[in-house]
Amino acid sequence: MLAKALQKLFSKGDNIEALHQSMQAKRWSSHALEHYFAHPLPNAERPLSEQQFVALDFETTGLNPDTDRILSIGTVELNYEEIDLTSVSEVILRYDVIVRPESAIIHEIMPIQVQKQGVEPEPALDLLIEHCAGKTIIAHSAGIEYGFLSSYLKRRYQLEKLPCYMIDTLMLEKRFSYLGKNSGHASFQLDDLRQHYNLPDYQAHSAASDALGCAELLLAQVKRLRLCHRPLSEVMCKPPY
Repeated sequence: MLAKALQKLFSKGDNIEALHQSMQAKRWSSHALEHYFAHPLPNAERPLSEQQFVALDFETTGLNPDTDRILSIGTVELNYEEIDLTSVSEVILRYDVIVRPESAIIHEIMPIQVQKQGVEPEPALDLLIEHCAGKTIIAHSAGIEYGFLSSYLKRRYQLEKLPCYMIDTLMLEKRFSYLGKNSGHASFQLDDLRQHYNLPDYQAHSAASDALGCAELLLAQVKRLRLCHRPLSEVMCKPPY
């Protein structure tokens, strides 16, 4: 379902641009959306070497954005040459319900962390939307992040879609690498693709480390697959995603 939503939205860059422009003219009660639509989308016809990105990862209780919850948000900013390590950020979200033990084990987010460090979901997600203004979003299996973000925007602001450009490092591998196009990878998991590109392992599992890991994977892919001079429109999410 999430993949189909992304396919429909991102199949034509001009559709996204038109949607963004139509929403610019609206008056938003939300500062986050006002800020987001005040910034133009990246120029999709310019090469990756000229783009600014934000890598994003959500740790969630499951894969259904209508019934599951975002536990934490990890982000980091980058361009095609370098990652801004000073921008690495992780926000733990606080809900009225207690984190289930199985979720705590998988995501290593303990109830005591939520109590001491957690913030309310709405301001955290609004801040994320502001953070993404004018940038291309990078994610691994991007349908998850887009699905949860869309679900939040629909519930809070009755906004069906967020017009944005996204690059999915999983689909990038499938579309542009020899092994990806010829069933040469045993797995397309983030850790497995990082190992394929000889990137280091991260012992701690968190939204921030996964966002950083995704950013590093993108730079490795851009270099090895010679994508830096390709326009954004050729590499952003689109069919067969």
